[in-house]
Amino acid sequence: MKSATESVHSRFRRKTMSFAEQHFGTASSVPQVGNAVNACRKTVHTSNLWQHERVLTGWNQVYDQLSKGRFNGQITEALIGDVQLFEEKTSQAVFETGPGRTGVVALGVFAHLDGEARWRGHTVGMDHVTALSDHATLELSTPPNCTMMSVTVPVSMLPVEDEQVGLDATELLANAANHVHNPAFAATLRHRLSIALLTMTYQPYQLALTEARDQLVSELVGLVDEYLGLATHGDGTADAKKALHVVAKAREYIEANPDRPVTVLDLCQRTFTSRRTLQYCFTQVIGTSPAAYLKIVRLNGLHRDLMNSRGAKTIGDMAARWGFWHLSQLSVDYKRLFGELPSETVKRVGGRTFQ
Repeated sequence: MKSATESVHSRFRRKTMSFAEQHFGTASSVPQVGNAVNACRKTVHTSNLWQHERVLTGWNQVYDQLSKGRFNGQITEALIGDVQLFEEKTSQAVFETGPGRTGVVALGVFAHLDGEARWRGHTVGMDHVTALSDHATLELSTPPNCTMMSVTVPVSMLPVEDEQVGLDATELLANAANHVHNPAFAATLRHRLSIALLTMTYQPYQLALTEARDQLVSELVGLVDEYLGLATHGDGTADAKKALHVVAKAREYIEANPDRPVTVLDLCQRTFTSRRTLQYCFTQVIGTSPAAYLKIVRLNGLHRDLMNSRGAKTIGDMAARWGFWHLSQLSVDYKRLFGELPSETVKRVGGRTFQ
């Protein structure tokens, strides 16, 4: 006899070509990271659930409308490599079901919610983050006028622990809770996804360089890895000797790559640690997080480039080369560290570089 999960998977495999495939192409036709703007972006307004459930790339869902009235929806989706972000708006109360995507983990957080939602048998709200991992079943009931945001990352992109430290990503997913109540992390996830989606949708030129895209992907993967730490209640601790070794290996790699923006994901892969173990090691040895340390390294790299600029490149181009894809935040961070804006640095050294 088939299990409930197997029955759901069988049901959805029988569906015909999706609305997204008909109107936007199959997943294989999505522009890859090396092409032009390097992100596939779309916003679709829907007027019925049949249309709505066929919009998202790679997902097979069925929606049942629970409240009375005409349905209106909107989905904004952006893909960068194998990472997917989307924002979904629904005007009516709906119950959404479907199989999880093989080989990926998806996080969800509400951007707007009137009342409470139900996630796999649990009551969830604005302060919750939900997760759907490999071979799990999506079961979500939302009230009218709901907006939800999500990021989906392949499991293969998550950092893997070495045998001396702990579990790998697959084992952590198997042990992780399917949701967490954490107001701070929910707010962080909501803010990061909002900024990333807005940039990918309305300012894609900021991601024209590989370095900027790599930094964004690293940040998105880091959010999923951070969730795993919260959902498994792991503290990622390591002894002092281990911490010194990890940080030494990380700094060695950073120093070996002085002309490119190293990401936290790079350091995880080079030191064979998860993001939370790397965080613990850097905090124990240096007193700051690896992300904060790398930002300082990148800001100093940009500062050197600006000091040597003679108008050959724009500030935006140089910033993107160092992985800065959100220019407003860059201005704040740069001025906090150096006491002046990037444009003021250029002016001070006599260069003529446009924004």
